Amino acid sequence: MLDTLLVQVGAEVRERFEQILTEGEAALGSRRLPARRGGLPAPPPQPAAIPVGYDPALLARLDDTRALVDRTLAACTVGTGMVELMEERTAGRVLAYTRTPPSAVLGTVLPDLAEVQSISVERQPAAIQARLSEMTAVLGLLIADALMKLGQIERANYWYGTARMAADDTGNSRLRSRVRAQHAMLPYYYGTPEQAVILARAAQAQLPDRVDDSTALAAAAEARALARLGDADGAELAMLRARRRTDELREPATDEAFRFSEKRLLLYLSGTLTNLGRTVQARRVQDQALQLYRESPGVVIDPALIELDAAIGTALDGAVDEACERATRVLTTLPSEHRTTIVVTRAAAVVDAIPEPSRGRRAVDELRQLVAAGAGEPR
Repeated sequence: MLDTLLVQVGAEVRERFEQILTEGEAALGSRRLPARRGGLPAPPPQPAAIPVGYDPALLARLDDTRALVDRTLAACTVGTGMVELMEERTAGRVLAYTRTPPSAVLGTVLPDLAEVQSISVERQPAAIQARLSEMTAVLGLLIADALMKLGQIERANYWYGTARMAADDTGNSRLRSRVRAQHAMLPYYYGTPEQAVILARAAQAQLPDRVDDSTALAAAAEARALARLGDADGAELAMLRARRRTDELREPATDEAFRFSEKRLLLYLSGTLTNLGRTVQARRVQDQALQLYRESPGVVIDPALIELDAAIGTALDGAVDEACERATRVLTTLPSEHRTTIVVTRAAAVVDAIPEPSRGRRAVDELRQLVAAGAGEPR
């Protein structure tokens, strides 16, 4: 505690305190001042109570220093009411996230995180500090996810790391699992599927014997990444695990960020089955998912990604014009503030899925131009 305090105070105070300790060791030997009671600074010793041979100035300075410690501890404690208000705001950001454009998320979440950080830099009681770290992890995760959608890959990766460090600073295993599962999205869409598998498995390892929506998400993320790597058997096992966990959860329908319910599972199964080339099964899953998402008209990114999965499957089946039409419809009807890099990247994957002999078709060229235009838009 004193080491932490001495880091916070100035050099002059540190030097004075160290001098006090040195003098006190020489003057007092192994004896100590009586422990204070009631949390209030004790009055300075009266001259009549000072034993012969004790230095009154030294004892007074010791008492002054103890009072300084007390004042510092009291000043650094934030009230629980303020923490609760900050937690309510954080919960509101999470609830609104899936309907909010990524650029707007950055503008609203960053000030909240700055406020949390301004309190976290001061010494806080352990229980308060854990709650602040949880908020830091959640808000950092929102920022990372928004940056991922915007195609800010390096920045997103750093922010996912920040969220992980904050989560690891708490005793919340669910949160530690969730940030790793969410982080797996970044290498899946922009990096290497192998890294997505590593993160997804690390997320599940946080809660090895517990069914939770974070481990259901992680299993689904693992299945989708393994399918892209061509590991059909591994993808099948992970997909079954994700289905089983989701069924056991019986989560109510929700659009809250980071919650994993049936329609989020269907989004991941859409990608898994498409990556495996099981287009007939994928189409059934996609139709079911899109029907569920129609009940949440404000949520637009997930349905767009499902539509693009369907377009990839259609291209794999050889219906090139239909695939291009479907992808083009996504790019032209999606609100511009949601038409971010993650969507454009998946539209580019539709072009890549078209057989080489068909890439000269007019529909393909038009889609390619839309993708190029979208990739060049400022984010």
